[in-house]
Amino acid sequence: MDCLDRPQRLMLMTRPDVVCALKLGTRKATMIRNSLVILILFLPMTTRADVSPASPRFRQIVADYWNDLLKRHPIEATMYVGDHRFDDRVNDVSLDAYHAWLKSLRATLNALKSLDANALPKGEQTDREVLVLMIQDRLDLERFGDHFNPLVQIVRTPTDVHSDDLHLVFSQLGEFQPASTVGDVENFVRRLNGFPKLAEGLINVLKVGMAEKRVVPKVVATRVLAQLRDLAKPNAEQSPLWDYVERLPEDWSQAEKTEASARIRKAIETSVVPAYAKLAEFVEKTYLPVCRETIGLCDTPDGTEHYALLVRHYTTTNLTPEQIHQSGLDEVKKIREAMEAIRKKVGFEGDLKAFFRHLRTDPKFQMKDEASIVEGHRAIIKGIEAKLPELFGRLPVTPVEVRPFDPVRAKSAPGGEYLPVPSDGSRPGIFFVNTSDPKTRPSYTLQPLAYHETIPGHHLQGSIALETPGRPLFRRYFYLPAYDEGWALYSEALPAEVGLYTDPYAEFGRLNYDAFRSVRLVVDTGIHSKGWTRDQAIAYFEANTSDPRNMIENEVDRYIAWPGQALAYKVGQLTIRSLRSKEEGQRGKAFDVKAFHDRLLGSGSLPLKILERVMQSR
Repeated sequence: MDCLDRPQRLMLMTRPDVVCALKLGTRKATMIRNSLVILILFLPMTTRADVSPASPRFRQIVADYWNDLLKRHPIEATMYVGDHRFDDRVNDVSLDAYHAWLKSLRATLNALKSLDANALPKGEQTDREVLVLMIQDRLDLERFGDHFNPLVQIVRTPTDVHSDDLHLVFSQLGEFQPASTVGDVENFVRRLNGFPKLAEGLINVLKVGMAEKRVVPKVVATRVLAQLRDLAKPNAEQSPLWDYVERLPEDWSQAEKTEASARIRKAIETSVVPAYAKLAEFVEKTYLPVCRETIGLCDTPDGTEHYALLVRHYTTTNLTPEQIHQSGLDEVKKIREAMEAIRKKVGFEGDLKAFFRHLRTDPKFQMKDEASIVEGHRAIIKGIEAKLPELFGRLPVTPVEVRPFDPVRAKSAPGGEYLPVPSDGSRPGIFFVNTSDPKTRPSYTLQPLAYHETIPGHHLQGSIALETPGRPLFRRYFYLPAYDEGWALYSEALPAEVGLYTDPYAEFGRLNYDAFRSVRLVVDTGIHSKGWTRDQAIAYFEANTSDPRNMIENEVDRYIAWPGQALAYKVGQLTIRSLRSKEEGQRGKAFDVKAFHDRLLGSGSLPLKILERVMQSR
């Protein structure tokens, strides 16, 4: 370890195998590992020779911004960041709080713009530019009234421009709220008892949205209503929040556990369940009847301008919806040609449409049960871990685990989702996989999904960002879809470079996932820019992928609820591929794929226009 610098030594010491080698008790080993992780995350910038000291004024602005963000979003602070200063609080979702936040953002933006950017070290110049762009987008989107729609059926990313998934995020706290001490239980109970205020705030915002004629499509509200009904089941044991009881310390006495369980049961059954029921009743009887039948932003008064801004925000480019739509058509055509080659290779005699039908219905491609899906992904992750040194010089040390979605979320969730490691090191990164209706989860897509969500995709990229000393916390945690999702999609193909796509059906699965993201370019723009119907979008999906119908419907409804975000994947992947092709052309045989990946990931999550400049300047 003497050859490593201080951050590298500390990172090595946090590895589970190293901690276990200390032969400490599990609880004590976990406490030591968490302490080391926290120490790593807050190492000063001077611990690395290649990072210049930040301007004190800039550092203060960024720190104030980050603390204000977490204080205003305490549930997300617990769930995603691992900051536990506000574990007893719920978000203030009132419009007054929203406008106060915008006022705070404007003050931060003015402070950032008042700095002499050229006087900042190069790294802080980039950090400042990123934060200015992100805040400006948030402020620009305010006039379109997205904040009047605080309920959608999917969990969005924690740093997205919206906060409209709290009914789902709150329900996950039983799995992620700290449960180690009496104080932790007290915080959890207080938070549970605070949920009625949050639910009432959501209803009040929905009422204003109705008055302003800013409502979601009925298909979105219908899915949300089904979730609210599931979360309003009367017995505490039926709630995902009851998972908290299973996590109480093993060394507590039975009397202590019984007392804590009773308090949690009371809070769920007398505070949380009635609040979910009230919210469900309002959505069903008052909100849903006035929701719009149309699904695209182009059918709203300012929808064309609104969608154009969302496209720029999510792709971090100046591409127009029309340009993206055409790019999607071109990519789908190329991928279909590659799919035809696989069809011929495996000897299937029908056309591509028949091949899709064969893949959807043949039992040999159907997963048997939840356990086979989870274990299949775990084996795939283990296989790629052994190959990483062939593709990367720098590897993450934080672990990742595979868990199934809870049943409430699974019904409207995608095939998989990644939850990053929190700053307190209390848990690993988590790959949630959708195991509902296992027979509709095709075996040939397991590899690309696992690679996308974990290694070398989101987990590897996010862990390296988190483990980079000296970077502001907002740069470690903020999610810029075009970079993050572009990398994850690009990374799905990397295992082929080290011999891990040996089955032609698995290779087809990778192509199908690529087609899936290319179809998004056509369908998302089709819905929100060209007036496509839901049936039209579903039909295009079915004609160009082998995905099962339930997955396609979930995806199309996701694009209806979350305009523009799905474009980021393919746009980001194409940008990264272009950067690599240019460097391969310039360097020829001297091209080093590991050095390219390390530089790309070392930059952290960046808008694509900044990423291109940063990569080309090195």
